[in-house]
Amino acid sequence: MARPQEHLSSVHNAIRILQEFSDDTPVMGISELSARLGLAKSTIYRLLQTLSETGLVDKDVHSRKYRLGIGMFVIGSVVYRSTEIRVKAFPLLVDLMTRVRRIVRLAIYDGGSVVYLCKLPEDKETRMFSSIGKRVPCHSTAVGKLLLAYQDKDEIDRVLGRSLKPVTSNTITSPGELRDQLHHIRSVGYSVTYEESTYGICSLAVPVYDESHNVIAALSVTGSKDQFLPTEVREYLNILRMYSRLISEQLGGLE
Repeated sequence: MARPQEHLSSVHNAIRILQEFSDDTPVMGISELSARLGLAKSTIYRLLQTLSETGLVDKDVHSRKYRLGIGMFVIGSVVYRSTEIRVKAFPLLVDLMTRVRRIVRLAIYDGGSVVYLCKLPEDKETRMFSSIGKRVPCHSTAVGKLLLAYQDKDEIDRVLGRSLKPVTSNTITSPGELRDQLHHIRSVGYSVTYEESTYGICSLAVPVYDESHNVIAALSVTGSKDQFLPTEVREYLNILRMYSRLISEQLGGLE
């Protein structure tokens, strides 16, 4: 009979397998997963068999490689629909989008990356979920840098201690420069990026608070470079702060 520790190890490794799949690597074989995770191929095979039986991964009969299965979508959909922040914020996000007529996003922090809970307007057809649930590095986005600025010192040190890869030529990759910018963001309470994630695109983000006045999410407006002149940025900031306060009040964060 397997010992409890062995069961825990298997669960942990199964989770690691699922987390390896991403937009960049949606399909992988046993050998690739083995190399990535440092686990024996026999272990990978056994865990994939179990994950396949539960619908969490699917195996392509021709390539004999694996991808995330419909079971993951079902689980993710439950989380997506039931997320308190998104549910309570969504009507206000719709109103905000209508008012600014720009792309509006709501994001949370996750271990050096940001995950988008909502993007409005939603993309059409097959691109509908291109931003929802997507995890991106925090150092190249307005929401990411804002959320990182409100993390504790140890977490900031951990993120700045790893390689900061450029997304565009405007992405800040110097740990010292980024640290100074995070300090500034925290002092002013907002973050602005100019073509740091996508050429021609700029973004402005402000924090959303919980009932303990902790920053739990970031709210942003995104548009083209010519829509982010100084006067427009000031106008967006005033509007964003108002809607951030309304969302925070819905979550019990501000009185």
